[in-house]
Amino acid sequence: MDREAILLDYVKNELLRGRANNITAEDDLLGAGLIDSLGILQMVAFIDERFNIQVPDEDVVYENFNSVKALSDYLAQ
Repeated sequence: MDREAILLDYVKNELLRGRANNITAEDDLLGAGLIDSLGILQMVAFIDERFNIQVPDEDVVYENFNSVKALSDYLAQ
């Protein structure tokens, strides 16, 4: 699985727990209210654990976390 697919799987199964299985990598997770600040913190911890990438506090912004695709693109930098 590529990084985007892993992140999408995590969001669907861990953060949303099946509430919105039809989401795509481009869907606005924050704008649609699918995840909140706690969800973002959980994603940051998952990224550290799964990919061994530490996300600095200053990079935890809407533009980087609004969708799985945006997050995957940010992590690829």
